Parts: sequence; C-alpha cells; structure tokens
Amino acid sequence: MHRFRVFLALGISGLISAFLIPQQSGIEIVETRATVLFPDEIEFSIEIESDVIIAVVELEYGLDVTSCVTDVNRVIPEDFQPAYDVNTYWVWNMRRTGSLPPGARLWWRWHVIDGDGIELRTEKQWLTWLDHVHPWDVVQSGNVYLHWYSGDESFARQLLDAAVEAQDLLEEDIGTYLYRDVHLYIYADTADMREAILFEPGWTGGLAYPGFAIVLIGITPYDLDWGLETISHEFAHVVVGNAVDHCYSRLPTWLDEGLAVYAEGGLDDNSEYLLSEAIEEDQLLSVRSLSDGFAEHTGMAILSYAQSYSLVDYLIDTYGRESMIALLQAFQDGYRYDTALEKVYGFDADGLDRAWRDAVGANTDTVETASFLATPTVFPTIQPYVIEPSAETDVEPPASEVAIAEVDSEEPAQDGSFPLWVICFMVMSVAALVAITFWVRWRKSRLMGGDTSD
Repeated sequence: MHRFRVFLALGISGLISAFLIPQQSGIEIVETRATVLFPDEIEFSIEIESDVIIAVVELEYGLDVTSCVTDVNRVIPEDFQPAYDVNTYWVWNMRRTGSLPPGARLWWRWHVIDGDGIELRTEKQWLTWLDHVHPWDVVQSGNVYLHWYSGDESFARQLLDAAVEAQDLLEEDIGTYLYRDVHLYIYADTADMREAILFEPGWTGGLAYPGFAIVLIGITPYDLDWGLETISHEFAHVVVGNAVDHCYSRLPTWLDEGLAVYAEGGLDDNSEYLLSEAIEEDQLLSVRSLSDGFAEHTGMAILSYAQSYSLVDYLIDTYGRESMIALLQAFQDGYRYDTALEKVYGFDADGLDRAWRDAVGANTDTVETASFLATPTVFPTIQPYVIEPSAETDVEPPASEVAIAEVDSEEPAQDGSFPLWVICFMVMSVAALVAITFWVRWRKSRLMGGDTSD
C-alpha cells in the first residue's frame, strides 16, 4: 500500500509539473511582411501554421513621434477567421486616416493567441514611410540629416549649413536646444513634394512636423536663396516644437512664426515696407488676432509674419534672452496664454499689444480684445485605432531601414499564462490525492482492527 501511494503521488505530481512548466507552443510563424505602397498605404500580412486553432490575430504598431496619446495601436484584420492555418493581412489606408509625413518611422508586430490560451508576439520591426522612386542621398552635421536627390553635394551642404546656423542662433538667442535627430527632406520642386503628401493645399512650399522632427521642402537650384530662408524657417518650427511639447499647451501663432522668421535672420525689404506702412496707416493686426492662424490673403499673410517677427524681436531686445527662455518654459509647464505672459513679463496679450505698439511708434488706442478663433486642420490627422500601451514599447529602432520587413520564424518566449481548465485540473488532482490518502489510512486501520479481534 505504501508503494501504491508513492506511485500515485508521483504520477499526480508529474501531471501537475507538466502543466506548471510552460509548454512549447505549436504556433509557427511562417512569414510576416510589411509592404509600403507609397503614398497610399502600408499592407501588413502574416502566415501562421498551428496544431491548435488560432483564436486571435492582431497587428500592433506605433510611431516614432512626440505625442500626447499612447504609442501603441491595435487592429484586427477584417477577413480573419479562427483556423489551424491562417493567412491574413491588414491595410493602413492613408487616404482614409491622413498621411504620415515622408520620413516618419513606424514599428509593428503581430500578436497571436491559440485556442489553449497560449500567446506570442512577433519581433518588433521598423520601417520608414518614404518613397523609393527618388535616389535619396544624405549629408549630416551633428544630429541634423539632410536628404536630397536632385542637385550636387554643394547644393545640399548649403541648405544643411543654413539649418545648422538657424539652430545655433536659436540656441544662443532663445535658449532652445535640440535633443533628437532632425531629418530634412529636400524635393526637387514643390510639385514633387506635393505628390509625396496628401491633403495639402496647392500653395504649400515647405512643411514642418515638430512631433516627428521632420521638415519637407521643395527647392530647385534656381531658388536657392528662397530655399535657404525657408529651410531656416521650417527648421526653427521643429526646434521650438521640441522645446514646447506639453500636451496641454500650444504656442500662439505669432510666437511660433515670429521665432521662425527670427531664425531666418529677420525681415526682407518687402515685409519691412508692409509693416512700416501698416504702422503709419494704423492698419496693424491685434496680437490676439495673430494667436490662431494667419489669413490666406497674400498681403495680410506677409503682414502677419512681419508683425509676429517684430513682436518677438521686441520681447528679446527689451527683456532679454532669459525672459524668452522663461516664456517658452511657462508654456512647457502647461500655463495658458495670458497666464504665461503675465508670469514672465507682467502683462497679458492686450498689454503686450500696447507695449509693442508704443515701442514701434504705432497708435495704442486701437488695440482690440478678440476671442480666440480655431484654425481648421487642412487634412485628417487621427490615427485609425488606439489602445492602452503594453509593457514593451520603448525599443530603439535599428540602424537599418527597409520598405519590406520580414520576421524570423523562431518562436518568441511565451508569457507563462495558463488556461482556466489547467488550474481546475491541478486543484482537483491535489484534492483527489488527499482523499485517497485518507481512504488508504482508514482501510488499513479497519484491517488492523479485524486482525486484533481474531
């Protein structure tokens, strides 16, 4: 009887140990691919074989971007059906969700769960959203990378030097420092640039995406002077955007654009003339009206940029570099517009308007108090799906970049979770072992009692 109990206990312990030790999953990842069809879509696909029905297949992806939302998105392929062999895909249609800027970095992986509850995630892969039609080349200075395909290296170096000079000027005069890599993509002309992006107005000549640290400009060698000014301007937006990236703060347009024109080195003759004329004829715009977007009318737009520069130049010249640093920090700390100005300079937007007008010799009696007006977005920017982030999202992108990425078929480690029926089985097994032990002891006592009575 003792041997029987030992063998029984060993057998049950073996069964329990078999379930306590994570088992090798029968899921085999045959192939995964991400195919870039620029500028319209990215197609993600996966092929799976398993000896247990695949119950869940999800694509997880995220962007290398400074953002206030979670960096993990999750989607389920529409055509997926539970099966032993799965071949499915999901398409990110940029024309439905809004396009990523060329040069944006994207990571992706697949999450698979079989019918027994065993799950795995494929290895993270990275790709760059960029056309491969143009033979891109790159020059670098520090953490600034300039990509171009038309023109010689001297052309590219001049543009790169202009960006670096703007960076140095902003660091010296405003105290903004660049802590991440910035990528400048120079298209041969504005027509090429507009073919690479969606939902942009036809007059667009340059675009800055501070969250992605990306600048796009269409520049021909014949427009080099314009290109040097524009690249300094757009690069400044990225630098300032990196300095103030608080989720609940937004710089007023006059401050953002004024700093960008400041990085160019000041106003051209035409802008100076329009500003002087507006001062003389009392046609200046109120500071509050310059807080949310500029008019599309050419003359009004030029005046808006000129006045914004003059406001920024006045603040730096009158109150110094440290006060401008403090103002940007106040926005970064989450203070609202008027509160940030009052905290640093002691006046709100209307007070700034009067002080600046007085400094440039304009009429101070015509300051208007206007409410903020929302500026409509010219293209959709909502990502299609968002979930709570998982534990493993902070992975550095690899040095290599490919348009089509594949995943090794080697199976990643499982997460060690157990189905409910396994837990119930282990509990019942232990209970059975205890019951059998008591029964054997009771039977033995009965037999021993019978022998004594004889």
